[in-house]
Amino acid sequence: MQWMSLGNLWFALMIPAIIVLYLLKRKVEDRVIPSTLLWQRTLQNWEAVKPWERLRRNLLLLLQLLAACLLVLALIRPAVPTEGITSDHTILVVDTSGSMMAKEGNETRLERAVSQAKALVEKLGSTQTMTLIEAGREPNVLVSKSADKEPLLQAIEKLAPFSGTSDQIAALSLAGAIAENEPGSGVVWMGDGSGERKLDGGSVPAFSGSFQFMQMGSTRENTSIGVFVTQPTEKGVEGLLRVDNHGSMPAKGKVTVFDEQDKLLDTDSFAIGAGSSQTFSFQKLAVSSVYRAVIEPEQDGLSQDNVMWSVPFAAGKGKAALYSPEGNRFLHQVLQTVGSLEVETIQQAPDAAADAANARDLWVFDGVVPDQLPKGNLLLIAPNKKTEWLPLAGEKELDQQPRPVSPDDPLLKHVDWRDVHIAKGYALDEMPGMKPLVRAGDVDLVRAGIIDGRRMVIIGFDLHASDFPLRPAFPIFMQNVVNWLSPGQTAPIPTAHPGEVLTLPLSPGATARTLTYPNGHQQSLTEDATSKTMQLPELTGLYRLDEEVDTGTKSTYFPVQMNEEESNITPKSLSVARKNAEEQKESEEATATDTTGALGTKELTYWLAAFALLVLLVEWRVYQRGY
Repeated sequence: MQWMSLGNLWFALMIPAIIVLYLLKRKVEDRVIPSTLLWQRTLQNWEAVKPWERLRRNLLLLLQLLAACLLVLALIRPAVPTEGITSDHTILVVDTSGSMMAKEGNETRLERAVSQAKALVEKLGSTQTMTLIEAGREPNVLVSKSADKEPLLQAIEKLAPFSGTSDQIAALSLAGAIAENEPGSGVVWMGDGSGERKLDGGSVPAFSGSFQFMQMGSTRENTSIGVFVTQPTEKGVEGLLRVDNHGSMPAKGKVTVFDEQDKLLDTDSFAIGAGSSQTFSFQKLAVSSVYRAVIEPEQDGLSQDNVMWSVPFAAGKGKAALYSPEGNRFLHQVLQTVGSLEVETIQQAPDAAADAANARDLWVFDGVVPDQLPKGNLLLIAPNKKTEWLPLAGEKELDQQPRPVSPDDPLLKHVDWRDVHIAKGYALDEMPGMKPLVRAGDVDLVRAGIIDGRRMVIIGFDLHASDFPLRPAFPIFMQNVVNWLSPGQTAPIPTAHPGEVLTLPLSPGATARTLTYPNGHQQSLTEDATSKTMQLPELTGLYRLDEEVDTGTKSTYFPVQMNEEESNITPKSLSVARKNAEEQKESEEATATDTTGALGTKELTYWLAAFALLVLLVEWRVYQRGY
């Protein structure tokens, strides 16, 4: 039994008040009567000194006391646990994050949630409605306030897990907003509390409706691969692998490394203590484009994190072309020393329609602007004319020192502009996709961004009209610029997670591009650019990008893997802020003891109030009869 409003217990003072009224003597009234012989006993009571009389057995008193007790009980709102839905409108939220794929016996946590959600739908009354929300990467309302069981059951049956972490704050904010706008609403959350977030009023709007958390998890034993990297060396390929034990018991098993053709390269065994990790080093692995590590724990709750891919990367030589009609010794020298580039000095402007054989990873234009963008990334210095893609506004004298607009930008890392002096700069109008990095007054001295799928950096001043090439900041800045403009040679495609937005570097001048997914599906990429931004599907595994270049087919691999946070499958509690302190305390107590058994509570307030009204009707009838 629970008491929902113990603050109303002071209404119980009406019970002794009723008793006191029956103890007090009746007020005497003057009346003319023919004789007092028959009223002797009554007169004795009236003439007593004490202001009250002895309490006597009285049916009216008993009925009034019973009615008062029932009303007090109704005011403090007693409730009993129940497995059925008690709210007029239930907002059911189901967590579909990666940890919901953990095994609980013969079923996963999500399968358990689906079966219990379907059971709740079957128990809906004729006047009750339900809203179904999927708590995925973003909350998704699947069915809105429906009393029809069929669409609810169909939507629940289609729930599927994803390999990322659910946005609990967004899901609870949405559920709380719906509950606030729909009187008589209650929220039921089905999940394992992954994310270990204590949600409070600062992050989620508090709502007054009931909140029940149904825990779907009980297993906490899980072993996963935390890190797997490979690196080419002079003696071969070396691999480093870390195995994490997230459980409360020691974990044992085997770890194996395979090459691109699934050939066994090395194997080892592990024995890891509770909450600990073990690191393995693999020396002289056979050369392969990609490696796959697999662990086989003796006890494991989540199998999706037992496989990890690694793509070895060695920076190659990129092709760069420098076009400087007036010549620039500082620029030519710095391009030879920074980055991994083969720099070619050309004597005439390139043809934008050049074939793949003339494609470059990086084009550098000094004091000249091409009419059309070439195939490749672009570094433009001292632009001298306006074109369709370059809105040049004119040349201005500078009377202020350069200052960084975005000091945290990677292009400005360790670059000090305080001792740099620049005489004149070229003013540019707004360019969509480009942002200012360094400015002097109202003139942007450095801009960077992406135009037509090409990375571009614009240095809006002539290097000869400044002392920038003489400062230590110049080679550092050029190193940052070259690394950013030629990512295909300086860094591999990073490991990503399903559903994320990823930017793929593309080879300039490629005649055809095909992206192959882990399930074998192929997608043709028709972008004539140096990069492609795409949202990854909810599919883990190894992706391959094939490009047709002048030297043949170039294949680039990148893995998409489960979010590491989801490997810790230990069940956690989930609670939300309530609008008053009493409800908040009761909510926390209910969350701490909540299991998959009782779902909610059913208040007895209306029944008690109805019974009290019935007792009052009986009392009135007794009074009319004169009992």
